[in-house]
Amino acid sequence: MPHNWRNLTLLTLAFILVSAYVLTPTLAHFDQVREEAEKNQSEPPWYVKLFPKEVIKLGLDLQGGIYAEVEVELADALKNRADLTAGEIMRLTEKEPFVPEAVDHVPNTTDIKVTLKKEEDRDAFMAWARENYNTVLEEKRDQRADKTILFAFNEKFNDRTKDQAVKQALETIRHRIDRYGVSEPTIVRLGNNRISIELPGQTDPERALNLIKKSGRLEFRLVDESVADAQVRKLVSDARAELSLPEGYTEEIVTKINQQLQGKIPEDAEILYEVQYDPVTKKVSGGVPYLLKRKTEVTGEMLKNAQVQVHDNEPYVSLTFNQLGTRLFGELTKANVGKRLAIVLDGGVSKAPVIKSEIPSGQAQITLGGIDYQTILREAEDLTLVLREGALPARLKELTKTVVGPSLGRDSIEKGIRVSLIAALLVVLFMILYYRISGLLADIALGINIMFLLACLALFQATLTLPGIAGIVLTIGMAVDGNVLIFERMREELRAGKSARTALQEGYSNAMSAILDSNITTFLAGLVLYQFGTGPIRGFAVTLMIGISTTLFTNIFVTRVLQEGVLFGLKREKLSV
Repeated sequence: MPHNWRNLTLLTLAFILVSAYVLTPTLAHFDQVREEAEKNQSEPPWYVKLFPKEVIKLGLDLQGGIYAEVEVELADALKNRADLTAGEIMRLTEKEPFVPEAVDHVPNTTDIKVTLKKEEDRDAFMAWARENYNTVLEEKRDQRADKTILFAFNEKFNDRTKDQAVKQALETIRHRIDRYGVSEPTIVRLGNNRISIELPGQTDPERALNLIKKSGRLEFRLVDESVADAQVRKLVSDARAELSLPEGYTEEIVTKINQQLQGKIPEDAEILYEVQYDPVTKKVSGGVPYLLKRKTEVTGEMLKNAQVQVHDNEPYVSLTFNQLGTRLFGELTKANVGKRLAIVLDGGVSKAPVIKSEIPSGQAQITLGGIDYQTILREAEDLTLVLREGALPARLKELTKTVVGPSLGRDSIEKGIRVSLIAALLVVLFMILYYRISGLLADIALGINIMFLLACLALFQATLTLPGIAGIVLTIGMAVDGNVLIFERMREELRAGKSARTALQEGYSNAMSAILDSNITTFLAGLVLYQFGTGPIRGFAVTLMIGISTTLFTNIFVTRVLQEGVLFGLKREKLSV
């Protein structure tokens, strides 16, 4: 008897016991026991506490929910960064002797234009810019003019901003979904600018996706009073007629109107709409165009808190600014008493009230006029959540959206289990009939293999999907394939007249290279699927890779332990193969 047989047996038994310990919470539904205890605000039974909390997670296709992929619009992130940088430069230089006359983000580009008060300030300003923005900005010397300097982001900063935008979007989405109350969501970055989102158990895709996609970009901008409201409405009406635009106030339509009005409205202003609702039908009844300054005076990043309040049976969102926001909002209202200040949320005007006096308290409010009380309340709650968790660094473009019902998930589980059992039964019968006792030992090892695989899924919190069940079935085939190779090698050795002990050793030794080759190449294929696949494909890849790992262990060690146990432990002289 080989000297390490006892050690391998003990190791295998240890793995079996650990796997049984890890799988007990899943098989006994301890998660439901814990949830029930939590609902009743009581402690779960003592025996439940003896086991880990982790159970096998089911994918969307097995329990129902929403799967979506969104793309972060990186060009938008760079424009937003240019906007913020322009405002930052203006604030940082306001006490310098070379304070510029204006610092603006050039529309539809990522360039920043600095307009100096006098040409003599150029050297001092450039020295300051090199000291503070050397790793961020570079001057476009070919577009230098008398008192203006044009900056662009350098390439490294561009790449860093894009990468940070995706990371920030990922974290913002995760925080919003956590606050939304979805248990065990899966949010994963895909490639350079894509994010996949899995929301198990959710059945309202529109609300969930609106919450995710809402940029949450809050701005306070002055209304440009240089053009009368009547003239603005006429310009917009003429632009719509010239472009034959349909009714509507989407971002695409508003962008076309602004492009059509270039040269007819001030360069530092743009048209945005306030959408209005019919009080009776509760539907969109029209939109009021406003000519707004492009410069953002105060942003949502300066918010300290946002909460839902109700006045005259109408919910609204109450805003409280932080210290910087309070100071800037106070200075803004003090300097512009009598003018209109527009509250712009995600590119649409919420309200544009007249500033009647200075507002030093740092508080404002957003009303959500339009629909019924419950809808307004729900929108106010969602908006509050979005504002609290911060704005997205860029807009998100919806690429795919899939909704899986829970009944379809249950049906998938039942069919998947049925198919797996049929496949396993056929394999078990074939192995016993064709390889006799060796086949029976291979079947026992196959059961242990599936046990190890499921334990790994629970232990590493991998998600079991419907393709993942297919991966388990494939694992069964891979495991049997390895045993067939070993048994056929053993038969060859026996036919060559070698003893049972030698045939056993040579069978495993000669079949090892073929087993390793097939399993390693399949594992690499699974690795590629995991890296570039999404959703269920990744679930299949995870199950396949774990299954291959456990298959190698059971093929190389477990079946060897069982074979040697029968041969040496029972002192048999012949191999039943």
